[in-house]
Amino acid sequence: MSAAPTTRPAAWTRFRHGDFECTVVSDGVLEMGPARENFPDADPAEVDALLHRHYLPTENVRLHQNLLIVDTGTQLVLIDTGVGRSPDLGRGFFGPQTGQAVNSMRAAGFEPADIDVVAITHAHPDHCWGLIDEHDQPLYPDATVVVSDADFTHWTDLSKVDTAPNQHLRDHYIGAHRNLLAYGDRVHRVGDGHEVAPGITAMATPGHSPGHLVYRIESAGETMLCWGDLCHHYVLLLQHPEWRFQFDHDGPAATAQRNRVYDLAERHRHRVFAYHFPFPGLGHLKRDGDGYAWLPTDLELDLPAG
Repeated sequence: MSAAPTTRPAAWTRFRHGDFECTVVSDGVLEMGPARENFPDADPAEVDALLHRHYLPTENVRLHQNLLIVDTGTQLVLIDTGVGRSPDLGRGFFGPQTGQAVNSMRAAGFEPADIDVVAITHAHPDHCWGLIDEHDQPLYPDATVVVSDADFTHWTDLSKVDTAPNQHLRDHYIGAHRNLLAYGDRVHRVGDGHEVAPGITAMATPGHSPGHLVYRIESAGETMLCWGDLCHHYVLLLQHPEWRFQFDHDGPAATAQRNRVYDLAERHRHRVFAYHFPFPGLGHLKRDGDGYAWLPTDLELDLPAG
């Protein structure tokens, strides 16, 4: 007799942040291959050894895509969108484990039309390609889209397509243009200190991309830093912020921003919401030698009554 099918945890969860109710929805998992190939300036043997010490595979690093929905009481703010479901520049590009944001959102009780603001940390594929549906129409019909002016200017410039060194980077420009331009004048191009919604403020952290933003979320005396791609991996780039990730636009600037925000989060005991960390990506930082350790936050459970 075969074993009965087992259930898996839902691809969404909720937690309180001050007076805000926050929901994490998953867009799925990115398969990145061997980590040593993603950190071109690091010693490959050191990368493998660090993963091995933390009981992590060396040949296939998996990065989650954790999208955050913040209910401020007056608005629903979605931070980042995942890769989307387009057959070429979306799920078809990144594989069948991705493009799950809308399914996860609906399982959590939301429809895309419920979202008031979509705040983009940066205009890379796994953060903004989920703005449109399979027919290139806006997926969030009533939402304003917030993105940094620097990233909008850089990544929607189709003149860069012809000079990009490879097809992967050419697709970055084409996909950002397709997704962001679909919203017309509902795209708000912002900079450091812009208030996305009451309690949610953009922090300029250029490096990984020209206009990368971290969102500072404050409510009832609590602060959470939603950091997008400031840090991709909860061991490698916390232990070694100086290691350049292969998609960092400006390696030294990305390292400087990592060190700045790590210190801010640890010194002030701020919560961190990390887009690519193991689901749901919520935790704190603690100094650990020359780097930092990740301390995940307990999930709030829906326990049965009685």
